[in-house]
Amino acid sequence: MSSILHHATLVEPDRAKAYIRQHQRGLMQLIDEVEALTNENEPYADQKSRNGMISGLVKLLHQMVIDLQQHLPYYFDFDCPVSAASQEQLILDIASNSGQILKKVEELHADQETINLFKQLFKNLNDYTGRFTFEQAKYLYAFFDSIKMALNTFVPPLDFSDIILLLVSLNFNHPFFYHSCCSHLNRELQNCENISEQYRLIHFFKKLIGQVFKTISIPYHKNLPDIDEAILRYIESEISYLQSIDTIAEDLTRGGILESNFKVTFTVRQLALFINLQVEAGIITTKSPKLLHQYITKHYSTTEKDVISEKSFKNAYYGNVDKDIQKVIEKIVVMLNIAQDKC
Repeated sequence: MSSILHHATLVEPDRAKAYIRQHQRGLMQLIDEVEALTNENEPYADQKSRNGMISGLVKLLHQMVIDLQQHLPYYFDFDCPVSAASQEQLILDIASNSGQILKKVEELHADQETINLFKQLFKNLNDYTGRFTFEQAKYLYAFFDSIKMALNTFVPPLDFSDIILLLVSLNFNHPFFYHSCCSHLNRELQNCENISEQYRLIHFFKKLIGQVFKTISIPYHKNLPDIDEAILRYIESEISYLQSIDTIAEDLTRGGILESNFKVTFTVRQLALFINLQVEAGIITTKSPKLLHQYITKHYSTTEKDVISEKSFKNAYYGNVDKDIQKVIEKIVVMLNIAQDKC
C-alpha cells in the first residue's frame, strides 16, 4: 500500500487515476475469488482453520480497498460495485435500519400513506438484484443515519409532507419515491375545490421543494436527476396544465362562444346530471372529464351557489338522486315542447 501511494504521487493525475483504479479492480477481483473459496465443497481436514485464514485474508484485502478510498478519493472509482461480502453486509444493515425506522415512524403516529412509503422503499432496497456501488453504499449509510436523527426531532402526528421534504433534503432520487411524491401531489390537487385553490397549493408546494437545503450532497443514483429537480419539473408541467385550462376558457369567452359566467336555475346536482346526459348523448365531446368539470365550475353558477366547487360537481356528476333526475327530465320536456313548436 505504501508503494502504491508513493507511486501515485510521482506521475501525472490522469496516469495516477488509471494506476489506482487498476489496483482497485485487481483487489476487488481478488476479494471475490478468495471469498468463493469458502463455498467449495472439497473436504479438508483443517477446514475450520482454512476458512479462518481465508476470512483474515479477505479482511486484509478489504482494508486495502478502504485505504485507497480514504487516502486517494479523487482517484478512487466510486462507480465500482462492492464485493459480494460487502453487499451481504449492506443488505443486513438495510434490514436492521429499516426495522428501527418503521418502529419510530409508528411511534410518531404516522398516517398509512407514510408507513406504506417507507415499507415499499425498504422492500425495493432489500430486493435490489444487482450490487450496490461504493458511492451508493456510502450514500445509504449516511441516509439511514440522517433519517434516524431527523425522526428524533419530529413530534406526532407525522405528516407525509414532512417525509417528502426530509427525503428531498437527503437527495434520495429513487424512482419509487419520485412517483410517490407525484401521486401524493395529484391527490391533493384533486381534493381542491377549484382551480384557484389548486394554483395556491401547487405554488406553495413548489416553494417548499425549492427551499429545501440538501444535507447529503451526493444523490442515491448518480445517473438519475436530483430529486428536487425532478419534482419541480413535474410541478411545472402541472402548472402549465392549469394555465392551459384558463387559456381555453379565456379564448372561448373572447370568441363569444360562452359568456364569462352563466347562472342556471338548476341546483349543482341537477346541473351535473344535465351535463352528464349531454356527454352520454354525444352533444358534448371531451377526452378529459376533469377538464370539463373544471371548465363548468369556473363558468357556471346556480341558484343556490355563486361558486361551484369542483369536488362537489364531480361527486354529483357521477352520482344522482331521483328527484334531481325528475327535475332535469321536466326541463328537457320543456325544451322538447319548444322544439316541437318551432317545427
